[in-house]
Amino acid sequence: MSETVYADLDEIVFEGRDKTYGAYELRKKYNRFLLRAALIAILLFICVTTLPKVIEWSGLFDRVETETIDVIPVQLSDLAEPPPLDEEEVPPPPPDLPPPVRAQIEFKVPTPKPDDEVKEEETIKEMDELEDAKADIGTADVEGTNDGYDFGDIDGKAVEDVVVNEPAEVGPSDFVLLEKEPSPVNLDDLKKLIGYPPMAKEAEIEGKVIIRVQVDKTGHYVKHIVIKDPHPILTKAVTDKINTLTFTPGIQSGKPIKVWVTIPFDFKLLH
Repeated sequence: MSETVYADLDEIVFEGRDKTYGAYELRKKYNRFLLRAALIAILLFICVTTLPKVIEWSGLFDRVETETIDVIPVQLSDLAEPPPLDEEEVPPPPPDLPPPVRAQIEFKVPTPKPDDEVKEEETIKEMDELEDAKADIGTADVEGTNDGYDFGDIDGKAVEDVVVNEPAEVGPSDFVLLEKEPSPVNLDDLKKLIGYPPMAKEAEIEGKVIIRVQVDKTGHYVKHIVIKDPHPILTKAVTDKINTLTFTPGIQSGKPIKVWVTIPFDFKLLH
């Protein structure tokens, strides 16, 4: 009768091999270690998920703090009378005052007239008188004030003085919006004084000389630049006499200002 021998997989794998260096023993105990690790993981999972609930149910960390409130019964009759209310008188509204009249000083554009036709009441005020008057320029003399409404302090703070800077000087090519452009007063007299230069006439030189003149607040010539120079002879004839040209001053915001104006001189021979 033959004898039956039972052998597991580990015995088959390690048949004829050295079983003393540890691999055989690890394979034999692998299932035991795996089961132990699975049990430990399950227990840890159960503990983590159920421990907060267990603590909540046990009430170990519940601390109920009770405050003792002393209640004192008070009757309204025991209270002191409230202080009387001081009725403040409402100030009356300010009266409706008309706006103050601004002072004006008469300034008329000068028109050339013979001396015997000039009336004394038509005498034009000097520019120094206009500047010292500290009043607005108008068509008639009006008494008034240059001060507006006095608002006093705002929010308890004094109003600081406003420093007004003088505007920069206008260049020859700058655009200036004027209420009244400067107008030459003695242009015809100047053209007669210049005449037609003899050398240019003999050489039959023609052309238009254009001069850009700066006029001050009084309407007098300050300086000039040449815009168009058709020929040096014609241009020199004009520039030598251009400083005698006078104007009515340019008006901006009711006051005369220094401004540039263009004056053409046309030299053309009659054939």
